[in-house]
Amino acid sequence: MLTVRRLRVGEGQLFRQLRLASLREAPHAFSTSYESALKRSPGSWDEQADSTAQGADRATFVAFAGELPIGIAALYRYPDGSEVGELLQVWVDPAYRHTGIAGHLMDAVFQWASDQSFRSVFATITEGNARALAFYRKYGFEVAGDALSQGEGILLRKQV
Repeated sequence: MLTVRRLRVGEGQLFRQLRLASLREAPHAFSTSYESALKRSPGSWDEQADSTAQGADRATFVAFAGELPIGIAALYRYPDGSEVGELLQVWVDPAYRHTGIAGHLMDAVFQWASDQSFRSVFATITEGNARALAFYRKYGFEVAGDALSQGEGILLRKQV
């Protein structure tokens, strides 16, 4: 059974497990490297996880196949307290891709965003990541502005 839920306080180890798996499996898709993430202290993982497990400014969602964690997605409100957020850390284990779980993760993110009065969500994908671009466009994201965000990739936007 596939399920998606928000990360809970005290699940720093689960967050670390999924984040490291994503960085190891898809290093081209993220700005953080697996090697730099390995250097983080256990407390930093716990702090980041707990900060997204409650409140209205950050949320991390985890997808499960039964009890096995297989995917992750996070939304962080822009620091100015606006109604705009950034979608981060989106990843699904390759064995579970094309099962609809990525869409379920996005549904959870956008339901939470709506409940927290976000108006739009931005995502940056690595240039050349055609699979991610196709997924985001299918989900309703549009290329924002000139499509390049400071040379870091393709900037996308979706209204909530």
